[in-house]
Amino acid sequence: MIKYSLDLTNKQELGFLSDLIANVRAMVPKIDILLVGATARDLLLFSAHGIKAARGTEDIDLAFALASWSHFEKVRKLLLSSDKFQSHRSGAHRLLYQDTVVDIIPFGELESADRTISWPPNGDIVMSVLGFEEALQSSIDALLPFGQRVSVVSLPMLAVLKTLAWSERQMSAPRRDSYDLMLILRNYLDAGNSERLYSEAEQLLESPDFDYELAGAWLAGKDALETIQQCSLKANRIKATLCSILTGETDPNGQLRLIGQLMVSDPEQSRRILSAFLSGFSGNPQPF
Repeated sequence: MIKYSLDLTNKQELGFLSDLIANVRAMVPKIDILLVGATARDLLLFSAHGIKAARGTEDIDLAFALASWSHFEKVRKLLLSSDKFQSHRSGAHRLLYQDTVVDIIPFGELESADRTISWPPNGDIVMSVLGFEEALQSSIDALLPFGQRVSVVSLPMLAVLKTLAWSERQMSAPRRDSYDLMLILRNYLDAGNSERLYSEAEQLLESPDFDYELAGAWLAGKDALETIQQCSLKANRIKATLCSILTGETDPNGQLRLIGQLMVSDPEQSRRILSAFLSGFSGNPQPF
């Protein structure tokens, strides 16, 4: 799959992130690291295209491709051996970097067959990492200030990860993932994809019911499907999981929990946007 580069070397607001990546690389230089979460959202939307999120973020999520839990512990100890990182009271996955929380999310060979990880020592805290390997394989190479670079989850794969994350933690962290997902879908065309309507989605432009936001959400779904099919040996599993979540959350007669958490003035439009994303992800040629 073609890797894309994003030149953000003139974005001074990314200086802190650049410093963080430099210090991580200094301690663990040979490990694949992927920027995910709200920091990736802000980099891809605001830093790259000026699309600002109303919901800020207080932490930085870094996903590490690791071979085992002993490998994870080794990486953690290496980071803590630097005077740049400190442990955090809330768990081994969380560190402090200059008073900023950095979450370390392991994935890769340490995953269980069901694409989950079970945190030591008891394994009673289980987290899905479905889609992380595919996100790494399709990541964007972001060029940061001061000569640093980092792999960043692409927007369509971030939409996939946000959907999966919402399903897993909708009760513990309401609104966070649903807000980010809808922000991506509503702004997908303005995030560098508007010209593609003319070359890849002429059938949408010709529709008398053309809707700009729905077209963007549909294209995001189409891109997510193509990415997974190209990058995953288990594409059907991810597709089935995502479609199951979205089918339940777009049914007009269903509970619509995801839409309800958004607390927007036009919930029906939000449901239609989510439906358009599902339609594109399902391989349908129209948003509905």
